[in-house]
Amino acid sequence: MQTLSQRRAKAALDLLSKIEEKGDKRKEFTQFCKSFPTMVLKNGLGESLAFIRSKHEKRYEIMYDTLNAWLVKELKLVKKDTFLEIHEMDAKKYVQIQTESLRFLEWVKRYESAEIF
Repeated sequence: MQTLSQRRAKAALDLLSKIEEKGDKRKEFTQFCKSFPTMVLKNGLGESLAFIRSKHEKRYEIMYDTLNAWLVKELKLVKKDTFLEIHEMDAKKYVQIQTESLRFLEWVKRYESAEIF
């Protein structure tokens, strides 16, 4: 049986393995991975999810889809889209989802900074 932290780490590795860009595009994505948790802290999860949804590039879609799938699975969200669900929940649940997002994104940031792929 894996710990929650191990499951987060595996999901982060799976996400990063799907990103195909190299060179400058990968560096741009690496910088995004480093700054995205700060964006969530400053602007909130809802606004941050809207930002990555507005980026119509595959790497951002993969980030959104993976984070969304993680939250739906681990927090057993009713709707299958976190962005839509957070607009209907109370503040306590919103903070729980944002906190779990940040814990997951920390693994993404670590692994992307390590340049494993």
